[in-house]
This record gives sequence, structure tokens and C-alpha cells, in this order.
Amino acid sequence: MVFREGAAAVLLERLADAEARKAGIFGEFLGSGCASEAIGVLDLRPDGDGLSRAIEIALADAGVSPNAVGMIVAHGNGTRASDASEVEALRRVFGRAIPPTTAFKWAFGHSIAASGVIDLVLALKALRQCVVPGIPNLNALDPEFGNFPVSRFSQKPRGDIALVLCRGFGGMNVALLVRAKPAPSKG
Repeated sequence: MVFREGAAAVLLERLADAEARKAGIFGEFLGSGCASEAIGVLDLRPDGDGLSRAIEIALADAGVSPNAVGMIVAHGNGTRASDASEVEALRRVFGRAIPPTTAFKWAFGHSIAASGVIDLVLALKALRQCVVPGIPNLNALDPEFGNFPVSRFSQKPRGDIALVLCRGFGGMNVALLVRAKPAPSKG
């Protein structure tokens, strides 16, 4: 894991207000979930319990089934314990039908507090382009992860909803569901 600095911002407002001021609309916030594992400052449950609960809360908040999720932006910080528990959480929620998954920290490093909003902005951008970006420096997947849908090459999302996963110190787990607004046609 490589630490870095960075920032991103999004403005969340009612659709009618954004349309009234002729704002560029990039996506729609559908729902969120938050759950703590509360087992220590840096410790994680290996079974992914806190993260899977956050995902389930987000799905319920959004009124969305797991089948509707088109892509996942994993927290993907590159540490064995975090990545393994994240895979377990996704298996708990999606079973064998985990959507195409990516992560962005390989390219930018871990910007701690800013990483969630950076991942959110990149998720919306990827959905607007109908792509799940590959992870070019992924040479081999840990055999314990089995058939996990992450690749060094780009994939196609299976729908227009992204699940963005964020994890923090103290066992905090957050899941966001967003739908991208299609990019304007260039014709």
C-alpha cells in the first residue's frame, strides 16, 4: 500500500434543483450503508462481516437487488487481510454472481480520507463510458480468491449501477450505490 494525497468533490442536490440551474448531472445517488466491525484500530474481521452488512444496508436503502449492480469499485488497498476480507464480503452478498470488479488505488495510492470520493467520481466516469477499468499491474490473483471477477484488462459492466466500497480505521465499512447518467452523445 502506498499513501498519497488527493482530493475530489461531488455536489449532491435534488434533481429539480440541478435541472433548474442547468447543471451537468453525472449520476444519481441511490443509497448507502455503514457498519462497523469495532474490533480495533487496524484489525479486520477475515469473514468480511462488517463490509457485507454495509453492502446489504445500501442495497436495502436503494431498493436495489444484488443482480442490478453492474460493477464494483473495491476498496482494494492491496493488503492481504483487507483484500481477502473484501472478497469474502462480496461472496456473502453476491454468491457466485459477483459483478465485474475493479479498484483504483493501484494507480493513485491510498489517499485515506479522500479515497472514497475519488473512487466515487471514477466509478461514475467508468459507468458513463460503459467500462470496468482493468488493473494493469495485476499479474496473478491469489489462488485463495478463486474465480473472482477482477482482471488486468477492461471489462464491460453488467448494468448502470456501481457499488463503491470504502473502509476506514476502527473497522468502519461504507457502501455507496450510484447510477451514472449516460454521457451526452457526440453526434
